[in-house]
Amino acid sequence: APHENSARVALTIRPLAISVLCCTVMLQANSRADADTPGFARLDNSVDDATDTNMPAVANDELPNVHHPAFVLPPTQAQNTGPKMPDIGAAIAQSPAPLPKNLNAQFSETDFHKSGQFDFNHFPPDFLSGAYIRNGPLVTKFGGYVKADLIHDFDPIDSTDTFDPTTIPVGAPHRTNTRFHTRQSRLNMDNRWTVPGEEPIRVMVEGDFFGDNSTFRLRHAYGESGHWLIGQTWSTFAHRAALPNTLDSVGDVASIGRRQTQLRWTHHLIDDRLLIGAALENSQVRVDDVFLAVGTPRSELPDAVLRLRLVSESSQFQIAGLARRLGFQPNGQDVRTFTGRGMNATGLIDITDDDRVYGGILWGTGIGDYRDLPDLAPVSSTEGKALQSLAWYVGLKHQWNKAWSSNFTYSAADVQHTAFQPVDSLARNRYLAANLIWKPREHGFIGIEYLRGFRENGDGNGDSANRVMMSVGFILP
Repeated sequence: APHENSARVALTIRPLAISVLCCTVMLQANSRADADTPGFARLDNSVDDATDTNMPAVANDELPNVHHPAFVLPPTQAQNTGPKMPDIGAAIAQSPAPLPKNLNAQFSETDFHKSGQFDFNHFPPDFLSGAYIRNGPLVTKFGGYVKADLIHDFDPIDSTDTFDPTTIPVGAPHRTNTRFHTRQSRLNMDNRWTVPGEEPIRVMVEGDFFGDNSTFRLRHAYGESGHWLIGQTWSTFAHRAALPNTLDSVGDVASIGRRQTQLRWTHHLIDDRLLIGAALENSQVRVDDVFLAVGTPRSELPDAVLRLRLVSESSQFQIAGLARRLGFQPNGQDVRTFTGRGMNATGLIDITDDDRVYGGILWGTGIGDYRDLPDLAPVSSTEGKALQSLAWYVGLKHQWNKAWSSNFTYSAADVQHTAFQPVDSLARNRYLAANLIWKPREHGFIGIEYLRGFRENGDGNGDSANRVMMSVGFILP
């Protein structure tokens, strides 16, 4: 009996000792990875729409060694009895070779940022961090985050999950509102094929929960190789790196955050510091509500976009042009067409290691849909025109210390108003946001944000709304 008890104790202690050793090895590996990246810079190496520098190669010691003795359990009688669990990591265990060195080859949707601030516009993290599944030349990474938003509105606004000043009801009776949700939480899957001597291939899929009734909604679904990209992702007319870093998922009223299906060609010039991109993108025509009662919007041709971007280690500047063909078909009549065109000039500068200024100017005719506004409006009972708009934004990102950062953003937008539009149609928007984000751990954050919006209608009447929100998030590695 004493021998049996000793055997039981040994069988109990051995797995515990092995578990402790495993945790120790993993913590040491995480500590080495964290030490390589000051602040949270590693989280900024993520999905965006251009590459400003070559991504560093993956070193062998940057990944946990699955063949370390701590991960190999000694054979025992207990392990050899009972049902055997399937070996889902067999593909990894059979191939101890390091990840291919061209895993982080340049992709048009990857952007390396010097700034070490945590940025909600940059997901998922690049392949230098996180967990991988490898099967031959294919490497798959799962990422995303869980984000809970705790929102309180001090004034009437109809967009309770996001802060959209266009939804401020002018002249509405006073009311307040509290709303908790997790709809901005995201899940993504990043796949890369790397074969020596061939162009790497990337397939990216991402979604959030902003669908109807908090259902899963597709954000990105695209593939790219070499100069070409096809699928749904950020519009070529947008500039991801220059977007405000707000806790609110909508952001300001002037920048372009549209994602749509496209065929894009990208080419690098002047030592990869100058990028040229051209794309044909899905066209969506949006008309004033008055038009909807007498006809149907038509999209006859894809939108054409051309952009130039100049990048350096501490700055980016972009100018993008857009050309559109807008259609509207009155009931029982032929389609009438209008020309839409626009320009988006954006940029950012890291003025210090802790401060980044950014901003942009958007101008155009018939480009309202890129800001969820009408492209066309009536000028008579039978005729219409493409509406002109002008918008701008400016902001500052500041890193207080290793764990604390802030973003300050102000933007304004003016939209043309015709005499045949309803008097309560939108004419002017204003947006202000200021936040403080605390990131005490590598995979968690807490932030608080103040937002103020203003809406003015075509008749000159306007109203404002104020909101305070707190966000708590957990980031997948």
